[in-house]
Amino acid sequence: MPHIVLLLGTAIATFAVLLAGSAILSRVFVSRSIRKLIASVGRERLPSFSKQLTSSLPEPIRRYLAYALREGQPNIRYGVLRQRAEFRHGPERPWFSVKAKEVISGMEPAFVWDAVLRHNKLWWRTAKLSYFQGRGSGHIKLYGAVTLQEVEGPETDTSMLFRFLSELVWVPTGLLPTKTLRWEAIDANTARAVITDGQTTVTADVHVNDIGQIEKITTKSKYRDLKSGFEQLAFTLQCHDYTEVDGVKIPMGVTFVWNMPTGDFSYGKFRVEDIRYVYD
Repeated sequence: MPHIVLLLGTAIATFAVLLAGSAILSRVFVSRSIRKLIASVGRERLPSFSKQLTSSLPEPIRRYLAYALREGQPNIRYGVLRQRAEFRHGPERPWFSVKAKEVISGMEPAFVWDAVLRHNKLWWRTAKLSYFQGRGSGHIKLYGAVTLQEVEGPETDTSMLFRFLSELVWVPTGLLPTKTLRWEAIDANTARAVITDGQTTVTADVHVNDIGQIEKITTKSKYRDLKSGFEQLAFTLQCHDYTEVDGVKIPMGVTFVWNMPTGDFSYGKFRVEDIRYVYD
């Protein structure tokens, strides 16, 4: 019996060491991804914001940018966000808590979202989603070590490029026209964003209220990841609780909603706890 107990103890200790080593290695790779993104962000000098820069844009986007940015607002190279969120996998499933850090470029399509998904004290996972150099990717790891899921491919490229586009509400200078982003007029309160990066194109309708706030962003350029594969669904990002941060007005809260044939399913509630802008 003592021999069996010793072997069992040794096996458990070895597994724990391997688990910890794998978790540390995973953190190293995530940190490296963030450093690579920051190093890649363009450094070209762009003009500070003025209403003259928006004269050719659809009226709702002119109204939004005039609301969100002050005259002379310098171009944001990238933003670093701290977020808390709640997620659930289905309408009848429980919510679980999420704590995340995100780095998002304001110059070209790129972001890294690094999160801890905590179901309870004993069961937690880490998640990383990213879009970088034309490729979307993601993984989920149990205890930050054991890979449960990895995603990549055309559907992931499309979904992550849309996520980048929609989350520019937190880096508003990135919504000015660029070589990848253009705007199309729809009506007095809606404009269509078309972003193309390499072989991937995403379209989204941006809905702006009379104040100038983006109330929601809708798209069909997003895929729901199911065990049976990817399913393309209509999606809405709802924005609320606008607050001025460093002279920029942004929504401190957003909600993720799948617009399913059976009805809307709200599955993610984000709250920005801190945001820092880097200009040069």
